[in-house]
Amino acid sequence: MADLASIIADVYTLTNRPDLIAETLLAVKSATLKAHQSDYYPKDLAEVSIQFAAADYYQTLYYKSVVPRLRSLSYVRIFDNSYNTSDPYSQTATDFLEILNPNQVLDSYNTNKTNVCYLAGDSIEFRLYTQQQYFLLGAYLNPDVTSDGYSSWIADEHPYLIVYEAARVVFKTIGYDEQSSTYEKLVLEQLQLLRQNNILAVGY
Repeated sequence: MADLASIIADVYTLTNRPDLIAETLLAVKSATLKAHQSDYYPKDLAEVSIQFAAADYYQTLYYKSVVPRLRSLSYVRIFDNSYNTSDPYSQTATDFLEILNPNQVLDSYNTNKTNVCYLAGDSIEFRLYTQQQYFLLGAYLNPDVTSDGYSSWIADEHPYLIVYEAARVVFKTIGYDEQSSTYEKLVLEQLQLLRQNNILAVGY
């Protein structure tokens, strides 16, 4: 697995500028975030259990406390948390909520839609047909690009995309436009490989 130090070391190899410590670190963090945000990859998808204090028709989730690296929603499902001792599979996810834009919550009769949710600022608003307390939230997450917690499956599986992009940024920063253009072409090749191998969760 590629850690932050090894990625930075590879960038130094290409730029021959180990003196640009802060610039290289910033370039690697930026390149990592850019790689993950280049598309919606199944490997960035995480499922999180949500439990509110009580069942209600209206719920508000301040998502940063639960999924602080949320990039975008993929799905939201109601979860039936009731447990039947005679049926070990009684606890199960049920209906999907429709994810809307805030201006889509009214139907053609100007009535609030139900079993829907929408993102509004730092919260996710739930509007439900029946009182509910438990949900499963599927979300695309940004990678952790902090110095202490750096973690990226792209860095592990496609490290040269991040290395080449970071080198390109460093060269651009110090005014080496020719070298920057050279690495831009290499970045595009690596990006194509990333998408080719990771857009689909099931190969063919």
